[in-house]
Amino acid sequence: MTISSSSNNQILNLISQNKNNTDTTLEKIGATRELSGKDSASLIISDALSSQISSLTQNVQNANETISMYQIADSSLQAISAGTDKLNELSVSYNNASLNSDQKAMIQEEFNAISSSMQDIATQSTYNGQNLLSSNYGLDVSGLSELSVDDQEGIANFRENLSTLSQTTSTQINSASSSITNSLTAITNLSSANSQISETPLDQKIASLKSDEIKLTSSVLAQVHQNSMMQQSVSTLLS
Repeated sequence: MTISSSSNNQILNLISQNKNNTDTTLEKIGATRELSGKDSASLIISDALSSQISSLTQNVQNANETISMYQIADSSLQAISAGTDKLNELSVSYNNASLNSDQKAMIQEEFNAISSSMQDIATQSTYNGQNLLSSNYGLDVSGLSELSVDDQEGIANFRENLSTLSQTTSTQINSASSSITNSLTAITNLSSANSQISETPLDQKIASLKSDEIKLTSSVLAQVHQNSMMQQSVSTLLS
């Protein structure tokens, strides 16, 4: 089972569109030069505020990408976890002393097929061309290739590792979500301060930033849900 490359491309397109919309909004904010005071001090203050807003908006974009990336990774980890449970069941059956060689061979064949499918998930879980389930993102599942039908201890250790990795994805997603909330609050406050010295109200521009953020988040969640449903279907077939 694979993670659809078209699904990832859809998410990347959404992020790209969000970035373009945000850049346009920031250009409008940065272009607000007609200050009420018409003096250099007001201009300097406005520029400083706009610079902070730009930096915070970039933080929001980065956090959005982090959330998208780890949500996809988490969805893949759940599918691999379901496969690992099945491998454990097969391992228990395989180690039954009453089975003959033909029966064990059948179990071995099924074990290999499921293991191969799980490795496909790990290999093809990518974001922006980068493999997510790797040590680069603290999500190393390399032990998957070492699982053996006659090694229940190894399977149990791998399951524990998956649990730890799932905690990592949750931590990253929660941290990025908190960063977005804090950044949007700061953007609103800074924009309000900027509007006090600018003739052009910035409320509508900030509302546009928030709207783009909500649209992107909703779209990503929908795409991840679609990936999850697809993985659950495959897991059901393996059960």
